[in-house]
Amino acid sequence: MCTPSPPVTQFDSVGAWDAGPFDNDDAADFSAELDDADPNQRVVLVRAALQAALDPDEEDADEDEAQPKAVAAAAVVAASRFGAPVDSGYAPKFLGAEEDGLAVPEDLVELAVAVLDRIADSDSEWAELFGEAGTLDTLRDALTA
Repeated sequence: MCTPSPPVTQFDSVGAWDAGPFDNDDAADFSAELDDADPNQRVVLVRAALQAALDPDEEDADEDEAQPKAVAAAAVVAASRFGAPVDSGYAPKFLGAEEDGLAVPEDLVELAVAVLDRIADSDSEWAELFGEAGTLDTLRDALTA
């Protein structure tokens, strides 16, 4: 008996199979990038992902790619700083390894909250998907608790 695949939602060229912070193509790729990165560069990568979603005037800021990647980055901040649970097989593996934890500075928490607010206030399909599922509120609550 064949088990059906999880539903896939298409946003232009981006696939999402659920509304979790790591459950889309861009976020899964970002997770792999974080796992492959030097541990000392992970905060830099997280900051860049958040900043790209906050600064839409940047040349390379593509909303369809920046928003899901920024939500994943905010989830990394929440998990690293506050121990927010990560229940996706697509999340960065280092989040579960104590020795490779991510030291998150306070300003990165503030940046993550600002990004989540920006996404929530946008009229993008990602805002709709993450908003309807409560992903944005859950992450924001974890970051501001």
